[in-house]
Amino acid sequence: MKHFKRTALAGVINLALFGIPDAHADNAALERRIRELESRLEKLDQAAALSSKPVAAAPEVEKLSRKVNTLERKLEVKNEETTSIFKKLPVFEAGGDGFKISSSDKKHQVRIRGAVQTDGRFFIEDNNALKQNDRFEVRQARIWLEGYFFKDLYFKIMPDFAASGNILPDAYLDYAYHPAASLLVGKYKSPLSLERLQGDADGTFLERAFPTSLASNRDVGIQLHGAFAKPGYKTETVAGPIDTKNTFTYQIGVTNGSGDNGSLPYDSKGTNDNKEVNGRLFAHPFQHSGYSWLEGLGLGIAGSVGNPDKQALQVQKTPLGQSTYLDYASTYSRNVATAGVNGAGTAFRVNQVATAYAAPTSDGPAHRLYPQAYWFSGPFGAIGEYVVSTQSLAGTDAQGRAVNVKQSNKAWQILGSYVVTGEDNSFSGIKPIQNFDPLKGKWGALQLAARYSELDVDGTTFTVLDPSKSASKARAWTVGANWFLNSNALIRADYENVSFDGGSGTIANVTSRPSESVFATRFQLSF
Repeated sequence: MKHFKRTALAGVINLALFGIPDAHADNAALERRIRELESRLEKLDQAAALSSKPVAAAPEVEKLSRKVNTLERKLEVKNEETTSIFKKLPVFEAGGDGFKISSSDKKHQVRIRGAVQTDGRFFIEDNNALKQNDRFEVRQARIWLEGYFFKDLYFKIMPDFAASGNILPDAYLDYAYHPAASLLVGKYKSPLSLERLQGDADGTFLERAFPTSLASNRDVGIQLHGAFAKPGYKTETVAGPIDTKNTFTYQIGVTNGSGDNGSLPYDSKGTNDNKEVNGRLFAHPFQHSGYSWLEGLGLGIAGSVGNPDKQALQVQKTPLGQSTYLDYASTYSRNVATAGVNGAGTAFRVNQVATAYAAPTSDGPAHRLYPQAYWFSGPFGAIGEYVVSTQSLAGTDAQGRAVNVKQSNKAWQILGSYVVTGEDNSFSGIKPIQNFDPLKGKWGALQLAARYSELDVDGTTFTVLDPSKSASKARAWTVGANWFLNSNALIRADYENVSFDGGSGTIANVTSRPSESVFATRFQLSF
């Protein structure tokens, strides 16, 4: 009886704590009733003990026993209901990976994540003509939701409160029903540049290199993607536009087409009926091979085909300094003569007014080709990619004639990094062995890196652009250090020097614009 009372009391407490309607009141009443009946039974037991003769079970005793049994069963039912309710309660988790709310059966999950990047950029030699100003800025300020429903319907909604015109970089649904064929719709990163596909908080440097500038940034469309594992191994389900876990992956899709370095607003309907077809193949040929130093080697190729109709062209900027060196608004100008006659019949003198031609647009067939690779082995990491971006430009030449020229811009980069504190290098960032705690002699992880990158602007571009205002070539070498305080916080420090061909002087005497040297730092928190 005492054991039962403890069980009953525990059930009552559980129900009261979790707010089951009327559970507390009902069980308290049952418990009081049970105590009353137990008291009466004890008195009868005592009377029977005092008697020298065996006492037959009185009707009252049998009646009380039945009532006690009935009440015991009611409490058992209540406990069963409470257990059932507990099984349906959601699971709350909080940690370095963000905040997660999951259903008890793990079929549904919502995850809250965020990232903040605060930068400082300081130009070693200020060039007033280029308006290079030292500055502090918030590069990113993002809070986003991602997760899944019914195990295979994934989603991501990511606004950026630091963005000036594109406040919703990502907003997509991904029906990952089977690893071999998943359907992604919405706004996402186009599957072109390898470095662009790397997580925005996982890059080796503050800013991406020149090849990324010739790929579209985010675009709106639909994509079929999938992955396959090496025979004998299980294929992992990966949602979103990038997969670095499986042996072979593919993406193929149709998007509105946002142009080189472009990113369409979330509400864009596309500028015309012509769409862009893009795709990517990527493989880890030595995955599960037993050669650990080669398992992190990835090789791929990506490309796109489109036919834009008078699409605006984005400026090209230096990686770290973010200074414009190729401006499609820097067209030629023409002198327009004006003359007239005053009221006395005297003619005005002729005035020459310089008027710029309209900026060229991308108008006609366009395509890109992106061979790419990375290699991560222990503390060592390397990334390399090359791109040819070809498009037709409709504009006006120096004589004022309407022309259409074919432009083929090229860019490439090679990047190497090394984690000097012994952690494994990876495409998705570094996880320190020891978190920063100087009082205990723990300093986090340190990564050193170097990069060289070039972008070569096709000479035909200057049929419609003034070569004294836009450079024809840019070369950048960059060195940097990344100090990982823990898996979520890091401090970056980069130095970059960029030299140019053209972009200064006059049309008659084109000279090279001054080189740019900039030191930049970033404090980043992401979860």
